Amino acid sequence: MPTPQATPRFAHVLVIGAGGLVGGAFFARLARTGARVTGTSHSHPRAGLVPFELGPAPGPFLDAFAPELVVMASAMTHVDRCETEPAEVQRRNVDDLRPITEWCARHAVPLIYFSTDYVFDGTAGPYAEDAPPHPLSAYGRSKLAAEGLVAAVPRALVIRITNVFDIGFDDRNFVHRCVTHLRDRLPLVVPSDQLATPAYATWLADQGVTLLERGAILQPGSPRLLHAGCDDLVSRGELARRVAALLGADASLIEERSTADLHQAALRPLRGGLRSDHWKSLLGVERLPLDDALNDCLPRMRRLHAREI
Repeated sequence: MPTPQATPRFAHVLVIGAGGLVGGAFFARLARTGARVTGTSHSHPRAGLVPFELGPAPGPFLDAFAPELVVMASAMTHVDRCETEPAEVQRRNVDDLRPITEWCARHAVPLIYFSTDYVFDGTAGPYAEDAPPHPLSAYGRSKLAAEGLVAAVPRALVIRITNVFDIGFDDRNFVHRCVTHLRDRLPLVVPSDQLATPAYATWLADQGVTLLERGAILQPGSPRLLHAGCDDLVSRGELARRVAALLGADASLIEERSTADLHQAALRPLRGGLRSDHWKSLLGVERLPLDDALNDCLPRMRRLHAREI
């Protein structure tokens, strides 16, 4: 592990995709550091965010804001839509990323980029950073290609995550869907055999900014690829049951089916997930339990369940 340098001070951070789950969590957490933080959104506008659509020529936009750090949290992530629209996922996840990486390299601006365990085939998870990738889907292939673009930026970090959840930043995540289905007493059909290590967006942002402040990342000799998430390897059904138990909700609404029976357009890594040993080592912690993350999120889950948010 590299010796931490002086605390990095980024006077201006640009979070591309701050209207989403991970981008929203990082935008909120970075704002508390006292730095100037600009967040962008496109498909999900939000007060306080700057409209910005990725495309082939983002240079004038980036030049105007002149960030000292770019957090790239925008991507096409609907796995089945990616499979049926391969040209679109190539454009959004690879082609539109290329000029961002080129601008960062040209201006010596550090870049944080988020990838996924879908770069693996799910035969031997959870995976360490040095495991050979083998994506099964158009989404996974696009993210692996994106990792290659980011690798060309001299000061860059790829953070792989999976099954990200939270309440309050963006409702397009599995735990949010669990809470609303349980609240409304709607059947919740989930795959029984897709295993992963969920990442809690609030923790991810807190831990990521902590590592920035310590100089443990984006410094000479620091890691350029890290896996981050909770320790527990769980199915979607198990995660849904834990949410139901915390809320005192009716778990009989949860219907588990095999992936084969769901007839999803894209192949999924069945035993996926990520080993976060290096991430924990940098943080100086031994465990990141899923139950602790769910308990931290529980007050907001309860408010959503009670229709208070």
